Amino acid sequence: MTDPRPAVHVCIATGQNAANFIPLQQYGAQEVWILQTPAMQDSARHLATALKDDVRHIERIDFDDSDPGAIEASAHQVAERLDGREVVLHATGGTKLMVLALRDGLRLVETGSGKLDILYADTGRQRIDWLGSQPRSEPMTDVLDIVRMLLVQGYRIDNDTRHAAAQHRAAARAALTREMGDKAAQYGSAFSVLATLASQACDAKGEGVLTQPLHHVPSKPLAELLDKAQTQGMLHRDGGRSLTFADASAAAYFAGGWLEEFVLLKLTGLARPGRFGSNIQLFSADERVSNEIDAMLVHRNRALFIECKTGRQTKPQDALYKLAQLRQRLGGSVAGALYLSAQPVGEEALKRAREYGVQVLAAEEVGRLVPWMRDWMAR
Repeated sequence: MTDPRPAVHVCIATGQNAANFIPLQQYGAQEVWILQTPAMQDSARHLATALKDDVRHIERIDFDDSDPGAIEASAHQVAERLDGREVVLHATGGTKLMVLALRDGLRLVETGSGKLDILYADTGRQRIDWLGSQPRSEPMTDVLDIVRMLLVQGYRIDNDTRHAAAQHRAAARAALTREMGDKAAQYGSAFSVLATLASQACDAKGEGVLTQPLHHVPSKPLAELLDKAQTQGMLHRDGGRSLTFADASAAAYFAGGWLEEFVLLKLTGLARPGRFGSNIQLFSADERVSNEIDAMLVHRNRALFIECKTGRQTKPQDALYKLAQLRQRLGGSVAGALYLSAQPVGEEALKRAREYGVQVLAAEEVGRLVPWMRDWMAR
C-alpha cells in the first residue's frame, strides 16, 4: 500500500537560504525538516518563517556538527525517525561531511518501504539536479520576488515601495527624469552643481532655504537643464543670481532622487510587478538595524542591488564596500551589485569596485543602464 503521507524534505539551514527555499517552493513541499547547527539557528528560523504560509508541517531539528562523531550520531537520529518514509534530501546546504553522513544514514529508509532522493539546487546555472531513483536535471522555476528574497534572509520591508503619492510625482516628471538620465553625457558636471544647491535647500536639519544663490554664471549644460526644470515647474530661475525650488520634494529630487526615479522608470519597463522596487527600507530583527536599498531587481531567483549617487563622492570606497556587503548578505554569490553615479568615478574607486565585484556605470555611462540591465538579466 502506498504511503499517503507527503515526502519529507530534509534540508540543512545555510547562510544563503534561497537555495533551500527555491526547490521547496518549486516542488510544493508539504513536510519540511530543517536541520539547524548551533551556528545556523537564526537562518533556520528565517527559512521557516518564509515557508510558513505554504508548507503544512515545518520542523526545526538541532544538528550537532562539532566533530565527525557528533555528525554521524545526529545523522543517524534523523534517519531513525524517517524509517519507511519517502525522503528528499536537499544537499545544497551544510558541510560535505554533513551531507555525506546524512546520505549514508538515510539510505536506511530504502531497506524497507521507504525511498530516498537527493537534490542539489544549482542557482548559478538555474537548475536542480537529482540523484536517486530518477537521476536528472530540471530547470529552476522563477519563484522569488523581492519580499521572499529578503524574507528568507531575515529581513522585512518597512515601507511601501509603491507609495501612491510618490508614484504620482514620479510619473508627472518622468519626461525630465528620462532627459537627465538618457543624456547624462551631455549634462556632465551640471548634475553636481544642481545636487549641491538642492541639498542645501533640503538640509536634513530643517535649516534649508528653497532659494539658493548662484555664485557663478551657469554653464551652458546647466542653463539648459535649469530651463527644462523651470518649464516643468520644478524650480524658478532668477536670471543668473539665484534659483528657487518649487518645494522640498523638488529639492530632494534634484539632490539625488531623480536618479532613483530614473532607475525605477527603466525597471518598470523591464521587470515583472513585485520583482523590483526603489527606496526600499529594510529591517532585521537579528541586527536591530535598518538598511536602505536605492533600487533592487529580482530576476530568475537572482537579485541585483543598485546604489545611486548624483553628487561628487568624497569617499566612494565606503559606499562601494557597503553595497558589496549588502549584496552578499541579502543575495549571496549569484547576486549582482551596480554602483550608478551621475559623476565620474576615480581610478582608485574603480579598482576597489573590481575587488568587491561591484559593477560601475558612471557619468555618460548612466545612459547605458537599460542595455546593461538587459545583459545582466540574460546571464
